[in-house]
Amino acid sequence: MSVISDYVLEISGRDGQYEVAVTSPAGEASTRVTLDADRINSQLGNLQAAVLASSAIPRAIAHGLERPARDVGEHLFDTVFGDLLHGLFLSSRQRADADDRALRLVLRVRAPELASLPWELLYCQKLGGYLSMREPVVRYVDMPEVVRPMRAEAPLRVLGMTALPGTLARLDVDSERAALEVALRPLGDRGLLQLDWVQGQTVDDLSRQLLRGCHILHFIGHGSYDPQRQEGMVALADADGRQHLLHASALAALISVAQPRPQLVMLNSCQSGMGNSHDLFSSTAAVLVRTVPAVVAMQFAVTDKAATRFSAAFYEALAAGRSVDEAVRVGRVALIAGKDDSLEWATPVLYLRGGDAQLFDLTGPSRNVPPKPPDPPTAGTPDPPTAGTPVPPTAGTPGPPTAGTPGPPHRTDYGPGPHPGPHGMTPRVLNTGQWVHSLAFHRDGRKLASGSRKWVRVWDVQTGNRIWEQPAAAWLTPVFAVEFSHDGRRLATGGADTARVWSAANGDPLLTVRHDHMVFGVAFSPDGHRLATASADRTVRLWDAASGDPLLRIRHDSVVSDVVFSPDGQFLATTSADRSVRVWSAGGDLLLRLRHPHATKAVAFAGDGLRLATCDDEGAARVWDVRGGHQLLLVRHGGALKDIAFSPDGRWIATASTSDRSAAVWDATQGERVVRIQHGHHVFGVAFSPDNRWLASGSEDKTIKLTPLPSPSAY
Repeated sequence: MSVISDYVLEISGRDGQYEVAVTSPAGEASTRVTLDADRINSQLGNLQAAVLASSAIPRAIAHGLERPARDVGEHLFDTVFGDLLHGLFLSSRQRADADDRALRLVLRVRAPELASLPWELLYCQKLGGYLSMREPVVRYVDMPEVVRPMRAEAPLRVLGMTALPGTLARLDVDSERAALEVALRPLGDRGLLQLDWVQGQTVDDLSRQLLRGCHILHFIGHGSYDPQRQEGMVALADADGRQHLLHASALAALISVAQPRPQLVMLNSCQSGMGNSHDLFSSTAAVLVRTVPAVVAMQFAVTDKAATRFSAAFYEALAAGRSVDEAVRVGRVALIAGKDDSLEWATPVLYLRGGDAQLFDLTGPSRNVPPKPPDPPTAGTPDPPTAGTPVPPTAGTPGPPTAGTPGPPHRTDYGPGPHPGPHGMTPRVLNTGQWVHSLAFHRDGRKLASGSRKWVRVWDVQTGNRIWEQPAAAWLTPVFAVEFSHDGRRLATGGADTARVWSAANGDPLLTVRHDHMVFGVAFSPDGHRLATASADRTVRLWDAASGDPLLRIRHDSVVSDVVFSPDGQFLATTSADRSVRVWSAGGDLLLRLRHPHATKAVAFAGDGLRLATCDDEGAARVWDVRGGHQLLLVRHGGALKDIAFSPDGRWIATASTSDRSAAVWDATQGERVVRIQHGHHVFGVAFSPDNRWLASGSEDKTIKLTPLPSPSAY
């Protein structure tokens, strides 16, 4: 995985007045600019003509064909960067070079009228010319999902499709197809890439092939834009060979049936990167990137020769393990090397929905057909214990609660508005202005920590005011986890590739530890001496919570989504995308493995240390007997669950759902739903107050809801 530093340019505003904010290795800055998007858009026709002409005319630069491109690029750079951001970019480049990192320019364009501008042409003579020739340029599309590299065995499976309905202008697709096959043959001979073609031009032909799955979908044909639907399209054929225009949203739905689903779509079609000035998601590429992690599209018409040369260099870099943003840059360089005064290098555009541009985690080519994996164990059945492997001892309290079954309907529903709660308490709403990804109560019950995309915040629960806030370390990755230490003096957070420890009183940074990928879970040991972290790099790590020295590394088979200490600090429990829940000794010995039929997301110990609550991607929450691994309870919230919590007194569990946009509280013994809290969007986190009186739920609707819970006497 390449080590990168991001220079993130975020542009928002309207009517020609825009705020430009930068997050970079050299610091942060913001400025306000005036930019006439209509003027630049009016020049795109001439610019496209110059790009195409430059591919055919010898000594194109001498004929002045580069001037329209350079003028637009200089205007964009001078207007947006100015002196302040120009200096910050140069400092960021120097710092990245000093740290042996690659610098990447990430564009987060929030003003729709600016999304169609050719940002890949950004030009500054003092910085060496066109920025995209030295640094990868990415158009980032805000999505709440985390993108992880797909584990795949070489060869990369590329599914190609050519479509040329008889009613449209002729393209030499046969020659381009043949040229692509020739260009990619060396990769096939080395076992790195396999190119297959859809046999036919219809939707049904594509659907049949997608059912077999692929890693990359490569489309060659016509594209266009539907001004009435305000959405991009690709042109397929119907059964009679006539044009069948498939809107981008329909193509995305078609792609979603593939198993494995493509990680990348390559659109070698005109206007596939073109949208309208009112909708950020209108272009074909921007719509598709909501379904696949990355899309390479064309913002201008492209010649067959350039498309083939770009694709060959792009796939060569991808098969060699380069990230998709770097592979696009390699493709640009190949076009320059082929004809050094051609401007077609500016035509490809990369849309990305995750910060990690490493789409594939490739292993070597297989010489044998892998055996069929065994069927997963029945849900709720632990793996057979290994001979001589100890199981966690009893935590010193009587036996586990009686197994229960889901009971009658819920007792209380809280919708969006205020409702009177039990014992005179009224639900409260904190408007955060950011998606809320994680929550944790302080031991005093008066403070609540939240994690969002940009901020770590601590709130006064009684007043709703922020006590302090600190910017997150990364521009993109949310703060996926927050956890107060048991003495209440420190707050741990996880996100990007780091876990951090802050002073709980004022937010002063105390410690940073690093993983190789995003950190989804953090937990302090009860004595506060150790910090556990769970990461997408498939590891759980233990650190000295004061010095940050590594103490232990535990490996999972896939992404580790959560980690928690037992109340006595002797054990760790972890959940993973490998569909397992595991209990470990503090020394890293595997003591117990429990199976879900789907990827597990979160885990929580009951206060008695004898029970464990877990949840998964398909809406199932389970309570387990830790001593023997028996399932005590199963409740179905419905849809994907993101978080689970045990109430401090052990009576309830709470679940957070991204499907029905609600949080729910359940009786931990009988499975009866006690409370349901409705949000306006995905719910990512839940947390009980230490006195069992409140449930906090955090959502993509940018709110934290504080809901009063029934008293023990009422219950």
